[in-house]
Amino acid sequence: MTIDFKLPDIGEGVAEGEIVRWIVNEGDAIREDQPMVEIMTDKATVEIGSPVTGRVAKILAKTGAVVPVHSVIVQLEKAEAAGTAARAAAPAAAAAPAASAPARAIAAQSNTSAASATILAAPATRRLARESGVDLGSVSGSGPQGRVTKDDVLAASAAAAAPVARSAAPVQAVVAAPAAVARPVAATRSFTPGSEERIAYRGIRKATGDQMVRSAFTAPHFTYVDEIDMSALYALRKEAAQLADEQGVKLTFLPFIIKALCSALRRHPTVNSTLDEKAGEIIVKSDIHVGIATDTERGLMVPVLRNAHAKSVLELASELQRLTAKARAGQASREELSGSTITITSAGSIGGLFATPIINHPEAAILGVYQIKDKPVIRDGAVVPGKIGYLSITLDHRVVDGGTAAHMMNHIKRLLENPALLVLEG
Repeated sequence: MTIDFKLPDIGEGVAEGEIVRWIVNEGDAIREDQPMVEIMTDKATVEIGSPVTGRVAKILAKTGAVVPVHSVIVQLEKAEAAGTAARAAAPAAAAAPAASAPARAIAAQSNTSAASATILAAPATRRLARESGVDLGSVSGSGPQGRVTKDDVLAASAAAAAPVARSAAPVQAVVAAPAAVARPVAATRSFTPGSEERIAYRGIRKATGDQMVRSAFTAPHFTYVDEIDMSALYALRKEAAQLADEQGVKLTFLPFIIKALCSALRRHPTVNSTLDEKAGEIIVKSDIHVGIATDTERGLMVPVLRNAHAKSVLELASELQRLTAKARAGQASREELSGSTITITSAGSIGGLFATPIINHPEAAILGVYQIKDKPVIRDGAVVPGKIGYLSITLDHRVVDGGTAAHMMNHIKRLLENPALLVLEG
């Protein structure tokens, strides 16, 4: 019995998925729930298992193809039919001559491809490697835990495309500058004058675009910005970082800011809400689930730090580290990428003064965190050096008034400028 297996509905609002890789091949025996294929959507990358025990009859969707939900992607034979086929094929297999040299070479190449699937690399990096003809197994990863990055693939592609004459260079020249081959100075792209490139507008990029358009043209945005003296927080974080390191946790400023945000939301709960336009109701949430806008190789993703109000600064730091690492590796689950009640976007590690972020609709607010810079401040009538940063909060003006934004930011500023007060927040 042959079964047409259709791409299931694997997430809220997901209409299509990209075939990242097939974990099985045609003719393989397969058991129920065994992973068959890795699918990337605009929400997450997931593995889909087999609904039956049997055999993979025919793969209908190629690696890299984008297929709509409910499209047939593979045909499976249930165990009874597969068993019959296997028994019929057994005598022929026994009588078959030893594989020829070309066949053995093809098998070896297949095994190499299978091994590359276990290499640490994001789906976008794998796609770039396929398009560039680069074998991931031959690339030395420069990312965390040996992860292969886009730059690594670009470097390998550039090295492969280099003129053959380079191999004739004197041995001493190669020995003298090995780093020049290992990694490019900059991944600068060159274009032919008058040419253009077309990039598919789909996946995370399209999902992000659709969400931003919906938010910008639905919620009337307004942004409130304040300057905060982070000098005391800067000193506290530096001292506490050693304790965090002993527990394997990287302590940044963000957990302190999240703690202050949760305190402010308890005092101004309508900011932690959504607007149900059809019912004509503002839905105020009791739990605080903070979305963390994260820049990844696949695009912008928002893993969710759940029940942030119930966590200590160190617990927040640990959870942030775990969630952002999973998001950047393309391993965050659908549950970890949904359900936020308010979002934080942080560009502090990149730079800039401040921005006016677009709300992650249907939430009512988004907090912007920016770089802390050395600036002069006045204390007790004297000009002294200080650590100054800016925070912005963008709100849906249908739900939150300007006065609420000001009071809320004043509370956050008070806690961050006097971080010892955070211990009172539990």
